[in-house]
Amino acid sequence: MGRKSVQSSVPARRQKGAPFDGFVRAGPLTGLPALLRDLGCDPDPIFASTGLDPARFLDPDVEIPFVPVSRLLARCVAATGCEHLGLLLGERVTPESLGVAGFMLQTAPDVGTALRDLVHHLDLHDRGGVATLVTNDRSTCLGYAIHLSGVEATNQINDLAMTVACKVMRELCGAEWNPTAVLLSRRAPQDLVPYRRFFRAPLHFNAERNALGFPTHELDQSVARADPVLHRHLEQEAHALHADQQMHLVGEVRKLLRRSLAVRNGGVTVIAEQLGMHERTLNRRLRAEGTTFRRELEDTRYEVARHLLAETTVPLSRIAAALDYSDSTAFIRAFKRWSGFSPAEWRRIHRRS
Repeated sequence: MGRKSVQSSVPARRQKGAPFDGFVRAGPLTGLPALLRDLGCDPDPIFASTGLDPARFLDPDVEIPFVPVSRLLARCVAATGCEHLGLLLGERVTPESLGVAGFMLQTAPDVGTALRDLVHHLDLHDRGGVATLVTNDRSTCLGYAIHLSGVEATNQINDLAMTVACKVMRELCGAEWNPTAVLLSRRAPQDLVPYRRFFRAPLHFNAERNALGFPTHELDQSVARADPVLHRHLEQEAHALHADQQMHLVGEVRKLLRRSLAVRNGGVTVIAEQLGMHERTLNRRLRAEGTTFRRELEDTRYEVARHLLAETTVPLSRIAAALDYSDSTAFIRAFKRWSGFSPAEWRRIHRRS
């Protein structure tokens, strides 16, 4: 990979103070019009129905609002009847589609460094979801979680993310690499063949999270295309791009809360440390923005609970544990306070077919 190709895919430096919440670079979506045509649909009316210009998807560095993109994917599924559209789209994606984060992982010295870089810098590409990395002595999980509210087609977005994650691992470890398990927080689609063909691993639908499992020792594997000089250059570029970002505190807190639920490591002290401030400072700044840490935590839990109730058959006890409640009773009581319904009642009303 030459320096010229990397530089051509690094997004232009954003204007200081520009908004950053809720966008995604068009990179992984550039193949969507061709995919729709391959599935027998004209992409133009589908794009037009969402107010999105197909021309914006020609440039991988164009930033597109996350929620309208999710609406577009929902319309694509409705038009094609394809339950695994996100997987098919992900198969057309290369790591370079992730911009700076994608190039960084290819030049990292080892798999562990590459994945930690991806977790830390994915927000330069995607401000609607977060990457997660959970590891212990024996096993590691690379995951993805949406943190915005009002997102449609979550199944397709999660399928897309996990397909891209698998392609990233095959880029790092070799084309024959397979996960030990694939977790997807959705009901099993009618046609499992595309999932089995691509992932080549045990599939676990109706999971509390989206993740690929693999042995922890693979984190130590060297990356074939490691380039210390280029990796350092890209790391400097990524830090400069982060420095240009205007941090919207509430949005950052919600992002970190969503990640903390996925990795079971949260709390106001942990989130404050990740933001580089004292707990009292965080609470004071949140109050100045008309909210509290507790309110943001409850909103995040409610968002995750609604997804798991509508899109999976995960039992309430497992949902309670995923939301870091001590037991099902505490979760049921909280959900009734949020929605006015018990979780079981809400699931009956909103269950996806």
